[in-house]
Amino acid sequence: MHVISSLLKSFLRKLPDPLLTSARYGDFIKGAADPDPDKALEKLRSLVQDLPDTNYETLRHLSLHLRKVADNSEKNRMDPRNLAIVFGPTVVRTAEENFASLVNDMQHQCKIVELLINHVSFVPI
Repeated sequence: MHVISSLLKSFLRKLPDPLLTSARYGDFIKGAADPDPDKALEKLRSLVQDLPDTNYETLRHLSLHLRKVADNSEKNRMDPRNLAIVFGPTVVRTAEENFASLVNDMQHQCKIVELLINHVSFVPI
């Protein structure tokens, strides 16, 4: 299980452009930072739906899979929050990967992934 998770994270990390695209990184972070939860959800929903097709499809499959993992959290201890901590910095990252943005934006990166897991309808089938 750990090897497969590491392999998936490695695949996502080695993509030429991050899954949520470096061009929209700032928009995703701003959307997640909105203090109004309903506005944050709506901004993120809009941004996800505007992703390129390949990114959207990959995100859809990843979100569905992580939802299934979270549904079994009583056995695997990987609830949406824990999954977001593990996958957030890999799914939502800048192209430059500078340390300052990693530290400053980590809570927002995790919030985005947690919202994607909890509201998998962001990326409808």
